[in-house]
Amino acid sequence: MPYLQILRPYQWTKNLIIFAAVLFSPTQLAKSPEVWIKIVQAFGAFCLMSGAVYVLNDIFDLKNDRVHPEKSTRPLAAGKISVSFAWVYGFLIATIAFCWGFILEPAFGWILLTYFVVNLAYSIGIKHLVILDIMFLSLGFVLRALGGVVVLLHLMPQFYLSSWLALCALLLSLFLVLGKRRHEIFLLENNAAEHRYILGHYSISYIDQLISVVCAATIMSYCLYTISEDTQQLYHTTNLFLTVPFVIFGVFRYLYLIYKKTEGGDPSRLLFQDLPTLINVILWIMVSATVVYLTR
Repeated sequence: MPYLQILRPYQWTKNLIIFAAVLFSPTQLAKSPEVWIKIVQAFGAFCLMSGAVYVLNDIFDLKNDRVHPEKSTRPLAAGKISVSFAWVYGFLIATIAFCWGFILEPAFGWILLTYFVVNLAYSIGIKHLVILDIMFLSLGFVLRALGGVVVLLHLMPQFYLSSWLALCALLLSLFLVLGKRRHEIFLLENNAAEHRYILGHYSISYIDQLISVVCAATIMSYCLYTISEDTQQLYHTTNLFLTVPFVIFGVFRYLYLIYKKTEGGDPSRLLFQDLPTLINVILWIMVSATVVYLTR
């Protein structure tokens, strides 16, 4: 169905970061049905808002998508949906998402609106500004993580979004975005700048350097998060460092897919298409939950 396809539901896996607020919350809250009802609704609202963003992004990128070997199959680029309908459809979905989020929790509604505005600014002009383009894309992950906390804040006023955890979300998203950029340049080769102007300001060697920096920073930030005094006091355990090997494996596995398998163009699809990555994520969740809830 083109009307569902244009919302890119396979990309909604990015919104799963919202559930981190529950995974790393006090035990009694994780057992509350109210918490799960709220967090699932927050996930649904964010899926709608991100879907609306994808619709508007396809409108702005229509000309370039039509000459892209993969993106040309998208509903708008393939002519299955008209541009006028896409405008109305995108803003309608965004309005529904905002109203849903605002009813759920006013502060969460404003985060959804911020996410929409940030991505609209990206589509209109920021995507043409070197370095800022990848930073704006990464900001979406931080807003998702913050949204998961905000929607539950009145239920757990003692909880907060760790600065280290926010930094990890930012760095991890930068890592994924850079991998995607590299794949685009590799796939399009000399025609990269014709498809997207900003790609002409990047090169494989430059992105490789950025990936090296962000890769090391991501692992180090997560390690520091697990052993920080605030984290240990919040969860009453010093064992969260046991989850570090899964993060290291996940980062190294993604590097392997980028450099040896020439993949990485769509991290959301890789989560389900690459079995080792999927198993690793599941194990990370299981170990994290065990440490947070059972080893206190």
